[in-house]
Amino acid sequence: MTITHMGPILYNAAATGNIMAFEGANLKRPLEALLTPNKNTVLHIFITTHKNGIESIEKNFLGDILDKCPSLLWQVNVKDETPLHVAARYGNAHIVEVLIERARNPHNQDLGSGIEAVRDMLRMVTKEKDTALHEAVRYNHLEVIKLLIKEDPDFSYSVNDAGETPLYIAVERKYENLVLEILNTCNSPAYDGPLGRTALHAAVLWGNIVTIRAILDKFGGAITEKADQNGWTPLHYAAKFSYGRSCIELLLDHDSDVAYMKDKEGRGQLFTLQFNVAILRLWIVL
Repeated sequence: MTITHMGPILYNAAATGNIMAFEGANLKRPLEALLTPNKNTVLHIFITTHKNGIESIEKNFLGDILDKCPSLLWQVNVKDETPLHVAARYGNAHIVEVLIERARNPHNQDLGSGIEAVRDMLRMVTKEKDTALHEAVRYNHLEVIKLLIKEDPDFSYSVNDAGETPLYIAVERKYENLVLEILNTCNSPAYDGPLGRTALHAAVLWGNIVTIRAILDKFGGAITEKADQNGWTPLHYAAKFSYGRSCIELLLDHDSDVAYMKDKEGRGQLFTLQFNVAILRLWIVL
């Protein structure tokens, strides 16, 4: 395929949704060959410039352009971002819906193949190993998150190059409503984070009782024993930073044995002076 860098006229047409500019008589190259220097396609450009566009215009242009060139749905830019990644980042739920439907119902494809096509698209990753869900969570787009998880509730979503799962990102950024949505609708979300931490570590570091309780209810007591690279469990952090009795009680109620765990330097949560004396009082009661 010979690549033609998109000139200003066609770029503006893509940005404004002017489908007439992309009629066959007006093009010297196939649509998939019209790219910006960053390999953004007509579809990438349109989505980027229609963050809060009119739904009917978006649907019509997307439908028309994908009728002309269905492969644009899957084409990635220099960062390996699909159009779905871009739509998820900008939080345009209408466009996300259209892209999903086009993957599900292309011409001459049965229902089973369509479902698999949608899941394949949702699981595609960028060069930084981000899925569309990573993008939607990072930029706090609840409606997009609902759409993505609904289409693939059984996928756990692994870590990106930064070591972050979507759940960890939501917890770390204190997006409580996103955390609850993921926990309530994703059947088995991965909870890993960077430096060996988990989403529970992040929740404890922020002292968010609602999030801590929701994570414990979803994953049970086993997650309380997950230690980071320093051997610190969430309870270490709860005791160290004095987040109060309720946080420590929650962790111990789900797994009292974690109180005996030591870090890599052999320091436990109970008998080191730097830790909150409240944990010792709670442990004595157990």
